[in-house]
Amino acid sequence: MCVGNNAKARALSWGEFIDAVASPMIVFDRYLDVVAANRLAGAVSAAFRVGTNLGRFTFLNPMVEETAEQWTVEAARVAAALRHSLQQHDPDQRFREIVGELVAQSESFAALWAAPTGAPETHGVAVFRNPLVGTMHLAHEHLRRTDGEGHTVMVWAPADRESSERLERLRGLLTADPSAV
Repeated sequence: MCVGNNAKARALSWGEFIDAVASPMIVFDRYLDVVAANRLAGAVSAAFRVGTNLGRFTFLNPMVEETAEQWTVEAARVAAALRHSLQQHDPDQRFREIVGELVAQSESFAALWAAPTGAPETHGVAVFRNPLVGTMHLAHEHLRRTDGEGHTVMVWAPADRESSERLERLRGLLTADPSAV
C-alpha cells in the first residue's frame, strides 16, 4: 500500500497501465475502437490491436466469420455493445457512419441491429483459435470507467488449464522474440 504524497509519482497513461498487466487487456472507446492494448492481447487476436474497430473487424472481415468458433455469439455481443454505447451517449456523425457502414455491408449486423436486445454481456468466455498456440478459452470481464469518456477496459484470463498453458506459451514467444507477433 502506498501512503503519502510522492512528488515523482504520476498517473499512468492507458498504454503504460495496460503494458504493466500480465493478462491480455485492451481499452476500447464508445465507438468500439481499440485505443490501448498490451502486446499479449494483440497476439491473442488481431482484433485487439490499437486502431482496430471491433465492429468492423467482427462484421466486415470475411475471415472472422469463417474461422471463429463462436462467431454468432461474438457478433451478438459486439452488436449489443454498440447499441448500449448509443444508449449511453448522444449519437454523432462518427457513430452514424460506423452503424451505417455495418448495416449496409453486413446482413448479419443489420439483422442483429434490427432485433431487440438486452444489455450487453460484461463477462463471459470467448474462444480464440490462435495460429501460434492453438485454441484458447479465455474468460473476459469488462470494466467501465466513470470519467464520462466512454472507455471500457476488457481483461482476459484463461478459463481452463490447457488455455492457461497456451497463453503462457504465447507470452513466452513474445518474450523470446518481440517481433514474432
